[in-house]
Amino acid sequence: MATIHDVAIATGVSDATVSRALRGMNSVRPSTRQLVLDAARRLDFTLSRSASSLASGKTMRVVMLFGCTIASWFNASCIEGALETLEPHGYDLVPVRVCDLEQLHGFFADLPSNGRNMDGFILPSFSLDDSESALLSSMHIPAVALDARSASRLPASMMLDNKRAMNDAVRFLRQLGHRRIGYVAHPKPAPFPASSYLRKDFFLDAMRECIPDAEPVAFASSSDMDAMSEDEAMAAIAGRIASSEHRPTAICVETDEAAVAIMRHLRQLGIRIPEDLSIIGFDDHPTAVVAGLTTLHQDPQHMARLAAQQLLALMRGEQLSETVTTVRATLIPRATTAAAPSLP
Repeated sequence: MATIHDVAIATGVSDATVSRALRGMNSVRPSTRQLVLDAARRLDFTLSRSASSLASGKTMRVVMLFGCTIASWFNASCIEGALETLEPHGYDLVPVRVCDLEQLHGFFADLPSNGRNMDGFILPSFSLDDSESALLSSMHIPAVALDARSASRLPASMMLDNKRAMNDAVRFLRQLGHRRIGYVAHPKPAPFPASSYLRKDFFLDAMRECIPDAEPVAFASSSDMDAMSEDEAMAAIAGRIASSEHRPTAICVETDEAAVAIMRHLRQLGIRIPEDLSIIGFDDHPTAVVAGLTTLHQDPQHMARLAAQQLLALMRGEQLSETVTTVRATLIPRATTAAAPSLP
């Protein structure tokens, strides 16, 4: 079996230069690196991950922290996008999940003893407090916030422009003649505050700006829904919309999955969509295409690629030209929106 010394003899360079070349370090000239790579290929030599890590002081691991459900559309898309960027550079992506605040605080409490098992950190949909951000900084662990609610104290933040998205939705409905517009929050929110929770306030801001004399109404969960299943809560929200004294002619819904479920229950109650009620979702989840749902498209896979690119630069010790990156959502009109019906 060939050794690193055999490769060094074949190329006429030192063992240390072979090691640096195979690990892709910038201190080796491109011509020398290519010479080493060609020799290693001829000799069928591969520098092991453990040996490379030991020599470089790197683990070649990036941790991505999730809230409980890793298999959701958004989280799975984030994993796919990050892997596309990190794998070619030799990094493994390690998903870690926490399901409540106690587990989240426990994760950071254990970080000083476990933090050396990672080179970088990506946090989809998490907002860290000052002490947690300071801990990452003190341990010199580069970290990037993905789909952050606001610009964080981390070295980089990737943010979806929810404010502009809700403004686009309200303006689109106004152009269709709608003035009585409602907003529906997800009746079973996740255990951690997500950026999607901001959409309700941004919707109300957009209504005040675009239709100042209108009276928007927000339909949200209440304490009597706590014991309900998710589908039962969706049905209850649909019932409130259908029985509302001043029923809206259009609604914006926090997520596509909630919009599709509520739409199904509304149709069971005899509400025609879009003839009686127009609906706009958010995400462009795969179910939105099947349901013909008008929605605001976001691309978490693309956002994760960008976040991983930022993290790679930080792990190389580079300074980012932009620490906060804002990504826009795009309105996708489909079959669930139409001109406003005549009101009594």
